[in-house]
Amino acid sequence: MGRIAKAIKELLPDAEVYVIGSVARGNYIAASDVDVLIVSAHTPEDLRSRNRIKAMVEERLKLPYYHPFELHLLKPGEAQQYLRRAKEGIVRIT
Repeated sequence: MGRIAKAIKELLPDAEVYVIGSVARGNYIAASDVDVLIVSAHTPEDLRSRNRIKAMVEERLKLPYYHPFELHLLKPGEAQQYLRRAKEGIVRIT
């Protein structure tokens, strides 16, 4: 997770990075993905720009086309819904 957080911080220095969901709760299975919540005030408004940032993170990490990481890039106000739903299933990385 440290490499992912570093790649994210290179692009969005103000980002807070969390792991949420089954991996954070510890009840994951072999087929589970790793939900990574990225919260930044500099998150673009439009979906295409957000996807471009996600792709840049994946490229910096040299991730294969199919990988277990699900990147959720949100503004602080948008992230509150995710954080409320996750409850105890939250691990802050940065």
